Amino acid sequence: MEVFTGTIIEEDELFSNLDDYVSLKLDAILVLGGGVPSSPKDPPTYVKRRCDVVAALMNAFQERNNWSIPSVLCLSAGTAHLPQYITPHNGLPLWESTASAAYLMQHPTYPVPEKYMFVETTSFDTISNAFFTRSSFTDINGWRRLLVVSNEFHIHRTKAIFDWIFSVPATKGGPSTNYELFYLSCNNVGLSNEAVEARRSHEKRGEMNVVGNLARQYTNLNSVLEFMTTKHDFYAANKLVRQSLGDGNGEKRSGNLLKLSYGQKSSRDVSSQSSLRQFLDGKIVVSLYSLVLVVFIVMGLYFSRRRYEQHNKYS
Repeated sequence: MEVFTGTIIEEDELFSNLDDYVSLKLDAILVLGGGVPSSPKDPPTYVKRRCDVVAALMNAFQERNNWSIPSVLCLSAGTAHLPQYITPHNGLPLWESTASAAYLMQHPTYPVPEKYMFVETTSFDTISNAFFTRSSFTDINGWRRLLVVSNEFHIHRTKAIFDWIFSVPATKGGPSTNYELFYLSCNNVGLSNEAVEARRSHEKRGEMNVVGNLARQYTNLNSVLEFMTTKHDFYAANKLVRQSLGDGNGEKRSGNLLKLSYGQKSSRDVSSQSSLRQFLDGKIVVSLYSLVLVVFIVMGLYFSRRRYEQHNKYS
């Protein structure tokens, strides 16, 4: 079976014709992130689905093509409109790509050897996923045949963005690229039907903006970088400074359902955690006061007894 560049492969189709797809001789598999992890090795459920499919695919490559096994690049530093997961042992943010890589390397059925694993830790949305993948990895490593992996609700905007970023020359008038991109659409799991529809609607608007506006206006990597550093909410210095100072003017606000689909905790969860934290903080304070009081009582009893013994000794 011939697979053409730009094809969107459905998950079920992949496993029905695994031998055909393993014969693609890919250079790299790109696993998109897309939400706040729940632990250092637990990305959101729908991202786990992407990883599960990639783990099985990598196992098939290793069984059939030991001479041609692709690298796996996990994408995304974080989701910029949501707080990042902070690792408890060092207080540092956990990159979404790190959680995906940890899940793949410790996969319960098909662990991926670490020698095939890479992480991209600069991007905060799908446009920057594509830009930094190309500028930091594929252009440099010579990876040209790529499989881009996401879920069904996200795959069409992903394709529009990656087709755009990977087709433009590096500079105006520069040589054309020779990338071959294939897309893998994983089943939607871990989200309610309402959340999936919210995501589809959001992604469709983004896809239309890419195809009808951005791809026509920014036609080389230099101009894409200019767009990102002057107009992009997550990379333009003036926008980032205003956000850091709490100036919400012009800030895009997503609906609660959409934010929950990216891994944001509900207000009830946040309130419960806050109450628990305050309770525990209060217990700690009370415990410290109690400890100090006990120490003073013990010291008072000790010195009172010493004085009593000395009095009896000389009386």
